Amino acid sequence: MHIAIVGAGVVGLTSGVRLRELGHAVTIFAERRTPETTSDRAAAAFTPPRGPLAERTLAWVRASCRAFEELARTTPESGVDLALFRELSTEPMHALPAWAADIQGFQRLTGLPPPHRDGWAAVLPRIDMTRYLPWLERRFEHELGGAFVSARLLDLGEPFDEGFELVVNASGLGARRLARDEAVVPIRGQVLHVPNVLHLDTVLCDESRGRPCTYVIPFPSHVVVGGTFEPDEWIEECDEPALASMLDRARELLAQSGVQHSERLGRQRLRALAGLRPGRKIGAQEDCVRLERVELAPGRPLVHAYGHGRAGVTLSWGCAEDVARLCTDGALGGAHEDPPPANHARARSA
Repeated sequence: MHIAIVGAGVVGLTSGVRLRELGHAVTIFAERRTPETTSDRAAAAFTPPRGPLAERTLAWVRASCRAFEELARTTPESGVDLALFRELSTEPMHALPAWAADIQGFQRLTGLPPPHRDGWAAVLPRIDMTRYLPWLERRFEHELGGAFVSARLLDLGEPFDEGFELVVNASGLGARRLARDEAVVPIRGQVLHVPNVLHLDTVLCDESRGRPCTYVIPFPSHVVVGGTFEPDEWIEECDEPALASMLDRARELLAQSGVQHSERLGRQRLRALAGLRPGRKIGAQEDCVRLERVELAPGRPLVHAYGHGRAGVTLSWGCAEDVARLCTDGALGGAHEDPPPANHARARSA
């Protein structure tokens, strides 16, 4: 098939790779490409949503984890490797994460020093977005022969007018306009990249209820410090008070975890980034991914793949496999719209 994908973020690129691997002719239409996409500003670590998950979401988590683990083993140039993650909380965990049984080395943390009372540790994929998005684009374009068109589409029907047989809408926040979906809302996230002067290697995250999520994601060349969660914020810029607060919280988290000289973190900055995550909120439910096949008009099949919020990187390979099945088979079986359960907790930084 001749397939057009709208959007060159992590969901669009990953879907493009999967579809090219199946032999389809794929062209990505995008106003922005790496390093200017929202995905380039992701933290990014493999951080599945917490709490009970819809079965389809859990399947995406599992498929994506397998794909990232394979990249870590076989393709170091992708910027993906495996690292020890430690998530801490000042409150007890009432249940293990739904995906815990699928993750290698998962263990509950007890006997933590104050103020933390509970937590978990596991070995999970860590994704250096300064390397991963460029690699993913090279994989799609140069290794698999995919094509790019620089364009800002005004309507999802435009590629059909140029002879494409199917369109995948992976436009992220742009779906609010292109799909006329007012449930799509921006969620601004801010991160800092600082030198790894402390030679950190363990990913640390504080997910305590009622406090801003704090994470420290180290790579050999830099450390990602975050983060913020700012719904309905349309200005794609950083603000200094937020950056300073993130850095203070990160230093405190390191000190509480026994890291010496934590005050040295972030004395120099490499870059500050802000991105507008493509949230999708239906009622009280957040991060309601829309992944379904519809008919834009008779003979014009359209696959929607947007609304990933903070979990775009984490869910990308699982969603891409479903995108490929929808393009090829036209159905996945079961309901297309699959919002999370009522007590679903949000994903974090990815």
